[in-house]
Order: sequence, then structure tokens, then C-alpha cells
Amino acid sequence: MKRFGVIIGALCLSATVAFAQRPDLSREPFVVNTDQLIRYLQLRSSQVDEVESINAYFIQKQHESMRAKAEAQDEKMYQAVYGNLKLMKRVLTDDQYRKYLTLLNVTNNNNRAFGANTFPEVYLADRVSE
Repeated sequence: MKRFGVIIGALCLSATVAFAQRPDLSREPFVVNTDQLIRYLQLRSSQVDEVESINAYFIQKQHESMRAKAEAQDEKMYQAVYGNLKLMKRVLTDDQYRKYLTLLNVTNNNNRAFGANTFPEVYLADRVSE
């Protein structure tokens, strides 16, 4: 019986240590993996380079918003998200853009559920003007 208690204690300790070593969530609300986007959105070869540069620009803007003063962070993140959406709308077809919006919203909702940084809601983003 004593041995069983020691085993249970060791299991609890190892589970606690494993949980404590869990890597932190990324500070960016939306970490872009271009390879996955290529497959998910079924991008044509002519779209790949443009989407890759837009994603790099989006990540850069997210970093800038996180380095801004606390009062300006939300506004800068808003500008980063909607700037990204304007650029993506020009490159993607309507169907691809709808999938991209869905992906952003799902990612944002998951981040919110895990307590990570989030960005403004983009549900009405299909109204983003050219």
C-alpha cells in the first residue's frame, strides 16, 4: 500500500512538472504559417509570393503594436488586422477570402479561450473596402 502511494505521488509530481514546462503561447494573436495557408486556401502559384509577403508584413505590424504604448496597442492592432484584410482581399478569390476570415475568427476565438492576446473581431471584415 505504501508503494502504491509513492507511485501515485510520483505520477502527480511528474504531471505537475510537465504542465509547468508547457511552452508559453505565442504573443502574436495570429501566427501565420504560409505552408498551411497554401494548402488550406488552395492558393495558385501566382498568389503564393504575395500572400507570403502580406503575412510577413502582418507579423511585423503585430510586433509593432505590442511594442507600442499601452493606450495605442489596441488601435495599432486594429490597423494591423484591417490592413492585412485589405491586402488579402486584393490577392484572394472571394471563396479563399471567406475561408481566410473563418480561419482568423476561429484562431482569435481559440486565443481568447486560452487567455492569449487577441485582435479585434473580424466578422464583418468582408465589408473592408478596397
